[in-house]
Amino acid sequence: MKCKRILLVFWILLFFSAYSSAQSTLIQDISSEISKSQLKNKVKKKGYDFYENIRKQLINMDSLNFLSYRDIVFFLETFEYETGITHGMIWNKHKSLAYQYFHNKFNFNGPSLFDKKTVGLVEMWNIEKIKSYGQESKLISPSLYFASRAIIKQKEISVDCIAFNEFYLSQ
Repeated sequence: MKCKRILLVFWILLFFSAYSSAQSTLIQDISSEISKSQLKNKVKKKGYDFYENIRKQLINMDSLNFLSYRDIVFFLETFEYETGITHGMIWNKHKSLAYQYFHNKFNFNGPSLFDKKTVGLVEMWNIEKIKSYGQESKLISPSLYFASRAIIKQKEISVDCIAFNEFYLSQ
């Protein structure tokens, strides 16, 4: 009886370990596809991908374990030159993760830099409206935002990316 329990615990641990490893691989693949798409579509220039490095750190911290094999995931990322803080938000229909990254440390407790209307437009993937608002931005020194959408169907990942100027819409 004791041997059966040990065997059962072993199989459960093995299953969850394999699931966690597969999920980590999926998230790494999504991050890599985002970087490739941004370079291919000239959303970003070649060179060191700072945002991918941050996403890899989040993966290693197991902070993105809410993503699944049938999912649509959205990413918003920006860097504030004035403060040196990187802001990011990653979400699907079930959960979201907002973070600030500064001096190799994450803060998950602060408010998200991204307002509800911007997040909503990205979630609807209304590129025309997003770009229009970004071009008409009245902000003096708007940050450059990077938005990505990953559609996951089993092991197939489709990624779209855009860059736009920060804008403010009255609530």
